[in-house]
Amino acid sequence: MMLARFEETQKKSILLLRKVYASLEVDMSIDDIQQQIRSIAHQYEFQGWFRPPFVRIDGKQSNRRLHKGSLIQLHLQPTSEDSFGSVGLSKNFQAVDQPVVQIAQELCHATCTFANRWKCVGELFVFARSWCTNHRVELEHRYHIGHRCFSKEELPIGWPYGARALALLRRNQVQWYNPRRMKGLFAIHPFVQKYDQFAGFAELVYVDENTKKVLGRDSFDDIGVW
Repeated sequence: MMLARFEETQKKSILLLRKVYASLEVDMSIDDIQQQIRSIAHQYEFQGWFRPPFVRIDGKQSNRRLHKGSLIQLHLQPTSEDSFGSVGLSKNFQAVDQPVVQIAQELCHATCTFANRWKCVGELFVFARSWCTNHRVELEHRYHIGHRCFSKEELPIGWPYGARALALLRRNQVQWYNPRRMKGLFAIHPFVQKYDQFAGFAELVYVDENTKKVLGRDSFDDIGVW
């Protein structure tokens, strides 16, 4: 039941992100885009945010506006009554994507594909960092690339704040020092940095003894496809 609810929420999150990106216009600020996200999210009956919507335009300065060719990064984690989604994309607005965007997409695809029940959680982080080294980029977040997900069914009191607090614990993060076997639902978002360029994609991946799937998608081939 928990997995089915996350699957439904993730599909709605994908639709939300697609609609948000399609609604973007030249000269929008980060605040404008965040307001647009919240407005559109109400149309899909989301109840809040696991974390506030993340918007970045051409690097880390907060006063940038969207122009043709701007590198925009979005990461949305909307919550429903008992689950949440995690979707992210990076694109050059109304222009051909820069190489860093393709690198970020391929990293997310490779990391999600690498996950399986025989791996330890920390192995995903090691894989992602090695992949970045081989492609001459760096992980933006050098200590983790995601976290395990918890539903309201598992944490009936204080949802979703309890789930967010648990995601911050080292034992639940996809990071170097986590020797636990992969089992359960994980939010995977390995963001990359190349000089002053930043890009990243985000997906939900479920792993257990008999199942491996990327939620909200028809197959792993669809990871990072927008």
